[in-house]
Amino acid sequence: MASNVGYFTHDHNARHDAKIKALIKKYGIEGYGRFWMLVEIMRETNGYKISQKKYVLESLAEEMKCSVKEMTQFIKDCVEFELFVQDDGFFYSESLIVRMAKLEAIRDKNR
Repeated sequence: MASNVGYFTHDHNARHDAKIKALIKKYGIEGYGRFWMLVEIMRETNGYKISQKKYVLESLAEEMKCSVKEMTQFIKDCVEFELFVQDDGFFYSESLIVRMAKLEAIRDKNR
């Protein structure tokens, strides 16, 4: 059986993307780290989406050493910068979903 290692691809030059630059301008390199931590967490979830329930936001804030208010604003800004999408009580990265679909197709083909 193939191992489902928590792997996903991303652009090696993502830091040069205008959306990421806007994030870094507002939050510094810490914001860049928070962004990638959220993408990693998305990768670990079923459907690659994170719930916006209060207890989930509290857990994210604790993991990232910030307040729930700061975490909520950060997510809102990531949506504003078009890095994440929000709907139906979840937020997610469309880019991650597309990349994971490609990876899953390759894994299925190799089975």
